[in-house]
Amino acid sequence: MEDENLISEDNILLNIKLNSKEEVINKLSDLLVNSKAVSEKEGFIKDIYERESRGFTYAGDYLAIPHGWSEYVIKPAMAIAKTDTAFAWDKDGNLVKLVIMFVIPENTEMENNLKKIGKIFSALGDTKLVKKLLKLNTKKEIIEFICSITKTN
Repeated sequence: MEDENLISEDNILLNIKLNSKEEVINKLSDLLVNSKAVSEKEGFIKDIYERESRGFTYAGDYLAIPHGWSEYVIKPAMAIAKTDTAFAWDKDGNLVKLVIMFVIPENTEMENNLKKIGKIFSALGDTKLVKKLLKLNTKKEIIEFICSITKTN
């Protein structure tokens, strides 16, 4: 049950060893380029870091949510990295095990996908939901869980 518009198994990394924000943003960007959600990696990464410079993306509970609008994004998408070992996300030492990257084309009018992203983004503020996500062990489980969020009213 993939949500073809936002997430697929190809855009999920599980049990990967990560050591920094830069490393995870690089790896997730590769996935998004390979899945044709992003057209050009270097420009896209520059836009992601520009967004990072304007506000925190550490969300608490071992979760970081880097995101942004970019001219290099072809279609709204998500990419996820889940690790077994926490790593420092920022200079404050906030620890992360789950990174969910949301990307949206500049000047997008894809209302349905934006609503789905909004629902997921809002739901990630729920500590219980994040703890459930951290316990999921397969790409299929993660996709089903995310799809269940997008289907709620």
